[in-house]
Amino acid sequence: MFKKVLKYTFLALLGIALIAVLVAVPLLIKARSEGDRLFTQYESYTNTVLNQRFDLREFPVKPEYKKIHPAKFLKMMKYLVSSRQAERLARVNSLDVTMFYFMKMYTLMIRPDYAYNLPVLSIDFIFIGGTRVYVIEIIDPAKIDDPNKGRCYAEMRRWSPRVAEFKQSKVSDWFFNFITDFSIHVTADRNDDDVLFEIYTTYLNSYLDMVERAEKVTPDQSRKLQNGLELFVTTLLDKGGPAVNVFKTFMGPEKQRDYIKTVMFGLEQ
Repeated sequence: MFKKVLKYTFLALLGIALIAVLVAVPLLIKARSEGDRLFTQYESYTNTVLNQRFDLREFPVKPEYKKIHPAKFLKMMKYLVSSRQAERLARVNSLDVTMFYFMKMYTLMIRPDYAYNLPVLSIDFIFIGGTRVYVIEIIDPAKIDDPNKGRCYAEMRRWSPRVAEFKQSKVSDWFFNFITDFSIHVTADRNDDDVLFEIYTTYLNSYLDMVERAEKVTPDQSRKLQNGLELFVTTLLDKGGPAVNVFKTFMGPEKQRDYIKTVMFGLEQ
């Protein structure tokens, strides 16, 4: 009798599991399709705008970082890395990230030449089904004011009232020593896709306007810009953060630090 009960219980659980799989698979396929579509939208727009404004050329990435292979338990994650550069732009780095098949991530990092008074632009958008994790950071440790930056910062800041309406993501206090007050860390949903894209295009084009109009700085200011960014990266590695912690998990601490410094921020040639 006990064996029959066990058998029927097992069959019932198996049936429930099969039903769950049948329900989940279409949802996962839809989530992946939606993520791919949004990734393509952001990537295509960004590449078009960058190529119209700058003569970009490939920057060689170390072979071990060109396509990152996670640890065995993270085989369902794919990271494809590309790096370019142009006059005034020391690095234009992007990541094509797929996580657990259905999560898609768009990442862009622009690190300008230290010869110009320019901040770093850091973008991380994660698309998980109907949820969007949306991060735009203007990293400006040196805080050297000039009219060019002020004008472009004002264009970005005009979105602050609208951004304040989204659910705000938690950010470590130390970040605010390095990023501007109009950097964005929010969670939204698919109903916000149009306004999120409009915000992004404003930030990207305002940033590139700032790059094109920037004038060269003095040697002392250039060192201040370089030292400020290096301090930010050192603090980021020491204190950690969601993205850098993930890299540490599947790359190990030594390769994580090398990747963050040489590829992500291009601090070392």
